[in-house]
Amino acid sequence: MITSSRALLGSALVPVFALTVTVPCAHAVPSTTTAAATATASGTAATAAATAVGIGPWATPKQLPGVTRVIDLQSSRGGTLAGLFEQGGKTVLSVRPAGSSTWRSAEPAPGATLHRTDDGALVLVWWEKAADATTGTLRMSRLAPAATAFGPAEVVASGTSATDGYFRGTAVTTVAAGPTGRQAVAWMDKDHRLTVSERPGPTGAWSAPTVLDRLPEPIVRPDNVYDYHLRDLRLAVAKDGALGLIWGGDSYYTGDGVDPDPTAYQWYYKYLEKPAGSASWTAPRDLPQLGEKPRLVTLAAHPQGGFQLLSFNNYARKPAGAANWGPTESTGIYANDTRPADLLTAPNGDVTAVGSGARGPAVATRQATGSGWKAPQDLAGDTEADSLGSTRTADGSLVLTYTQKRFLSGHTVRRDFVAQTVAVGSVGKPRTLNSLTDGTTSAGRVATDDKGRPVAVWTQSAAAGSAPTAFTATTGTRALPKWHDYADDTRSDILGTGLSDTMNLLTQDGTNPLRTFQARPWAAETRIVPFGDFDGNRCNDLVVRLPGGEARLYTPVCGGLPTPDSAYRRLSRDWSAYDVLLSSGDQTGDGRPDLLARNKASGDLYLYAHNGSDGFLPRVRIRTAWTGYKRVIGAGDLNGDGLGDVLALDGTGKLWRYDGTRTGKLKDRVQVFKDWGRTYKDVIGAGDINGDGRNDLISRDTSNTLWLNAGTGTGSFKSRVQAGDSTYWKSWASLG
Repeated sequence: MITSSRALLGSALVPVFALTVTVPCAHAVPSTTTAAATATASGTAATAAATAVGIGPWATPKQLPGVTRVIDLQSSRGGTLAGLFEQGGKTVLSVRPAGSSTWRSAEPAPGATLHRTDDGALVLVWWEKAADATTGTLRMSRLAPAATAFGPAEVVASGTSATDGYFRGTAVTTVAAGPTGRQAVAWMDKDHRLTVSERPGPTGAWSAPTVLDRLPEPIVRPDNVYDYHLRDLRLAVAKDGALGLIWGGDSYYTGDGVDPDPTAYQWYYKYLEKPAGSASWTAPRDLPQLGEKPRLVTLAAHPQGGFQLLSFNNYARKPAGAANWGPTESTGIYANDTRPADLLTAPNGDVTAVGSGARGPAVATRQATGSGWKAPQDLAGDTEADSLGSTRTADGSLVLTYTQKRFLSGHTVRRDFVAQTVAVGSVGKPRTLNSLTDGTTSAGRVATDDKGRPVAVWTQSAAAGSAPTAFTATTGTRALPKWHDYADDTRSDILGTGLSDTMNLLTQDGTNPLRTFQARPWAAETRIVPFGDFDGNRCNDLVVRLPGGEARLYTPVCGGLPTPDSAYRRLSRDWSAYDVLLSSGDQTGDGRPDLLARNKASGDLYLYAHNGSDGFLPRVRIRTAWTGYKRVIGAGDLNGDGLGDVLALDGTGKLWRYDGTRTGKLKDRVQVFKDWGRTYKDVIGAGDINGDGRNDLISRDTSNTLWLNAGTGTGSFKSRVQAGDSTYWKSWASLG
């Protein structure tokens, strides 16, 4: 019986940014392009659609007793989860019904494979061997899109199948279903023949098996034989009910010794289709879009009709009713070692490829409103082959999981199960879900529950040969974000730009040593203003001024950073007249963050108040002739009244505090420090850094040493303490 049990122990958070912070361990994000949603600074753009609350932070894991390996994890359209697990050395199936957090008793599922079909159902497929072991019965069991349990096993066909795992785990039986209900099953028999059976809907009768093709005979050379091996068997059902199938493999020398004739390697790949309304399949034909040496091809229905494929980075589409496939487009996404890449579609028609990039797991998106593929987003390096899993959540973002190697002095000390949220153009900071204990190895999968939340299941073993333990976790309810928390860990973070064209995010998430999360390319001269939650999804956003003066508002994925070409609202084509841009949170008492800007020439300070929907109200001057202040700092709420306060440093070294009011104006100044800040090149209000519930001040001096002045909660600060040394902080161009 699989039930939820004790919590997995985590590790303590460090109190301040430690002195032992290492050089950046970047998860680089190459630039992507996306259509920019524009909104003027006066808020005259059309009202944006209501923004859904983002998925919450990951909750404490719970144990799944008895499970020692996660083979597969899928979820139906209604949110019922099904897992193929290893338990007691055998493959079992367990179901977690929609609306429940408990896994039902596991049932034996020897030799079964689990599939999520395009009609939103889950299908379990297996061959039941006859007593003579020469023939068998192909059976399946289906969990309907809104059901919470699999139906009774039914017979699809009788016959033979090729040996399971015919070549490095290649599936020899596959199933597909479309939104019209049409279903099909394809398999390769022991004589290497492609066979298909189909039916018009879930309650219809299966057709007699039809043989469509056969792998070629072995290539015979003197004293050597090169057998053809199945590499791909991909089946899809289009929106209109058309069936598409790609299958094939290559000849391979399996003898002992040195391969004497490499020219005997040959590829055999064919495409077959049964158009909607047709009674017969087309003849097998070559498909140049697959490339000269295809392997691990992806075939899927396209959301706008017809089919789409991905082969060795090349994407092609065949529209509904078209006679031929279109030209190939480069994606930057490849298959893994033994698994094809995924083609995931969004309700709006966007297609996202999930697979391997230049250095590890990566994604790329082709937007329905655009043309061509955006540049791929690389997520991480040093990952285990074939560990990548993905699911789409209720807010439209993707959650990816993978196993990442952790190193110390050049040696692998741990293999972590990591989750990462991705949207078009922005990537969330990776989350390690297993315990941070050296010597452990973790691996798992992810799916989506009935609330649209990601659910991960993984195993963790303490050392080689030790019995693995399984855990599961999902994301919790998202609370209102704390000021300056950009990593979803309820602690304030430091943002800024790096000297190598990066946007940097340093967090206190419990990892040791602390690691810098990065997005690129951002010029070192970019001005970053941590802003707060602009769009109401309970995740903090950013105002960015580019070196040329253009000001943009970015609303990245929760817990992540944008790239320059992520979706944004343009605030102004040129705000270079402002020498200061800052946010202290809510300046007007409406619960929304606001923006302050100082004119360089006049010193006048302006308020851009949030208009409550998709932009800002026209600017209002709230102070005049602030030319005597060499620094103006958005400090957040320093006195506990819920309003943002502002700090100003004058030329004599005096630091002044201006308390906020509900009118958007500022109260008269109060001195905080004297003879202060002369050696500082960066001063920021960084939120609650030390975790005591009060907003703090972070400064970097000219020697690149970092200092913390802890807030008292009454509008002042304690004496400074060192929070980071120059070895690390000299790589930062500026602090935001």
